[in-house]
Amino acid sequence: MGTSFFCEMFMRNFNSLSAALLVALCSTVVQAQSSASQSVPAQGAQIVHLSASASAQVTQDWLVMTLATQKEGADAATVQKQIKTQLASALAMAQASAQAGLLDVSTGQLSVSPRYGRDGKTNGWTGVAELVLQGRDLDRITSVAGRVQGMTVSQVQWEVSPELKRQTEERIQGQAVAQFQSRASALATSFGFGTYGLREVRVTQQETSGEHPQLRMVSAQMDAAPSPMPIPAQAGQSRVTINVTGSIQLK
Repeated sequence: MGTSFFCEMFMRNFNSLSAALLVALCSTVVQAQSSASQSVPAQGAQIVHLSASASAQVTQDWLVMTLATQKEGADAATVQKQIKTQLASALAMAQASAQAGLLDVSTGQLSVSPRYGRDGKTNGWTGVAELVLQGRDLDRITSVAGRVQGMTVSQVQWEVSPELKRQTEERIQGQAVAQFQSRASALATSFGFGTYGLREVRVTQQETSGEHPQLRMVSAQMDAAPSPMPIPAQAGQSRVTINVTGSIQLK
C-alpha cells in the first residue's frame, strides 16, 4: 500500500467526521433556538396601573391629657424632690379613679436641667414632671384633671382609638376594593379589551385629623389657678382612608 492509499482513507474519514460534527452543531443550534423561543414572554401584554380609595369621617374617641408641674431652685436635689413629691400626690389621686380603657393613668416626662443666666453660667435648676390621663371617658378624665392640685394642663390631644379605627377600616375596605374593580373593568372596556387580570395589588390605611377646637379652650385654662371644675375638652374629627393601588393586565 502506497502513500496515495493512506491519503484516500484519511480524506474519507475526515469527511465523515466533518459531517457528524456539522449534524451535531445544527442540532445544538435548533435546541437553543427552541429553548429561547419558549423563554420569551408573550408580546403585546397591556399593563395598566390604577388606584382607588374609600374614606369615612369619624369622631375622635380617645382623649390624651397631659398635666405638668414645674419647680425651680438653686439645688438640683431639692428641685427633684419637690417635683417627685408633687407627681406622687397627683398620681395617687388620679389612680383612685382609674379604670382600664376609660381612664388610664401614667407618668410622663420627669427631668431636672440647669438654668442659665445671661452670662451663660448656671444660676439654678428647673424640674418638670408630667402626669398623663387618657381614655374614652371624657367626663372622668376632665374631672380628675380639674381636681389635681399643683399641676396644670400642658397638652390635650384627641385620637381615634385602635378599636374604632379597625372597625372603620373594615367597613370601608370593601368599598375601596369594589371601586378598584369597577375602574379596572371600565378601563379594560375603554381600551377595547374584554376583561382583565389582576397582577398586583396593595392596600394601605391612612388617618388625617382636622382642627382641634379644645386646644384653644384649654390654653385659656393653663394660666389660671387650679380649679375643682372639670377642664373643658371637645373631640374633633378624623378621616380614616383605605387606599387600593395596583396593576392589571388587559386581555
